Amino acid sequence: MIHVSANSTNEAWQLALREIFMTSRESDSSRYYRDMPTVISIESPQIEPIHPDFPMKQDDIDVINNYIVSGEQEELVVHEWTKLYHHRMFDEPYSQIEYVIKLLSQEEQRGGCQISMWEKEIDQSGSINPCTQIIWARRKGKALEVHVHAHSSDAYKKLLMNIQEFVAVQHFLASRAGLSVGRYIHFIDSCHVYRDDVDAVAQIINQVSWKK
Repeated sequence: MIHVSANSTNEAWQLALREIFMTSRESDSSRYYRDMPTVISIESPQIEPIHPDFPMKQDDIDVINNYIVSGEQEELVVHEWTKLYHHRMFDEPYSQIEYVIKLLSQEEQRGGCQISMWEKEIDQSGSINPCTQIIWARRKGKALEVHVHAHSSDAYKKLLMNIQEFVAVQHFLASRAGLSVGRYIHFIDSCHVYRDDVDAVAQIINQVSWKK
């Protein structure tokens, strides 16, 4: 199990990628070089310019972070799972986002303040299905803490994008509920590095700026 505590999204990605690549055991998967359950905690989650070593364009990240809460420019979104997440959260009837905002307005917090991404009628046989499973939210004082639970994430090519898009959701919920943004925690059952990406990740890890 990898545990990462960070102050920002970029730091969280750097630390998680390094820990998975350097300290975890080699995976028994034919696809994964490293594969570990991972918990990431970010104390001050903000949307920030993407780390220059992350292999996605800033423009694509900006579109994703805006789309996931607004639904705007869907045709420009390069990550199909983000489209799925937006519709599962926002679509009517029974908008899960509006349900969570309603619960957050209540003084007595409930364990059911969550958004579920899985729809068995679609996802058991779908061409893609949601890696992120649940978003759980709770008021702590005047701040909103959010937990995101995922069954998997590509530590090199997707993790930082995943963290940022759901931090964007946290900011959206906090704004609608009249709360400040509190701690963000990301649980991943399989945070992995693909065997095809070993050389690229090793090059990043060996950079002087990444060393403790």
